Amino acid sequence: MQQRISRGYDKQEFQRLSLAALLGAGAHTLVCWLALQWGFFALSPEAFFLTFLALWFGHLVVWSLACLTLRNGGDVGRFTEPVLVWSTVALLVSALFLSDHRLLVMVFFLAVLQIGVFRVGRWQLLRLALLGVGGYALVLLELQSSARYAFNAMVEWQHWLLFTLAVVLMMLLALEIVGIRRRIDGRNEALQQMARQVRDLAIRDELTGLYGRRHAMELLTKACGQARRGAYLLAVVFVDLDHFKTINDRYGHLTGDRVLIRFADLLRRHLQPPALAARMGGEEFLLILPVSHRQQARELVERILAELREEGFEGQPDLSVTASAGLALAGAGEEAEQVLARADRLLYQAKQAGRDRLLEDA
Repeated sequence: MQQRISRGYDKQEFQRLSLAALLGAGAHTLVCWLALQWGFFALSPEAFFLTFLALWFGHLVVWSLACLTLRNGGDVGRFTEPVLVWSTVALLVSALFLSDHRLLVMVFFLAVLQIGVFRVGRWQLLRLALLGVGGYALVLLELQSSARYAFNAMVEWQHWLLFTLAVVLMMLLALEIVGIRRRIDGRNEALQQMARQVRDLAIRDELTGLYGRRHAMELLTKACGQARRGAYLLAVVFVDLDHFKTINDRYGHLTGDRVLIRFADLLRRHLQPPALAARMGGEEFLLILPVSHRQQARELVERILAELREEGFEGQPDLSVTASAGLALAGAGEEAEQVLARADRLLYQAKQAGRDRLLEDA
């Protein structure tokens, strides 16, 4: 299935489409009104008014549905094709009632196609072109068979042929533009992916995939600000893997890296947003835990430490990893550096008390 080029509109794009549709419908109405004044429109003024009132009501319905979708956060881009289809139907309806010079009205269809070139995909454009050419042919067949008024078949079908050729040429150009759009979209997507990767490299630790120290401090500062405003109770936990240098010396740095990666995976399993973890450097980790009460944070950290004790490492059956942690609750008016310093002191006390334990502030 062909991938759609349109990925949804923002408000400005929707406003541009609405303005283009409004100007096109207004110009079409004006031309038909002039045709009525010059005697080319086969309707009474009253019937003309009712016909165009119905057409404008259709424009309003499609536009209103698109506005409702935009307001609810949906993809208003999917209304582009209905807008173009309804605009084409409006042209065909007016062509049916013109006694002459209907090609002047159908020329507006080229403008409809032009709007679609930059907003819909290849197959949508082809369907629209078939609707315009085929609908025009059906209008002529209806007028020719009904003999409603004088109908010069040779001239009318010559006009239809010229119209069809113009649409074909327009479609050749449009399909080329669609192809260019597709390539540009692909390159933009690749650039966006590269930008995301560069950003991840800037804010994430390469080994564990957790946030790095600098970004962690930014997030901690933001979390402390939200805690001061009463959004939640904030627990800050400093964790240090016990005897990590010994692990590196005894089992090698590759095993040490495996331990860090395993611990990072363990943290990801236990922490759900908005809670987050970061590697502060070496074997030190920071946990930022928005909670409703102290016990919730304590139980979470104790589960993490308990599961770490049970972790096994393939090829290293005698390797047992533990961690020490210090937990501090952010106080009123306390800055990120202050609460982090308290958690760091509690971590130091936990290590001095024998490691493999959690200490928290009073």
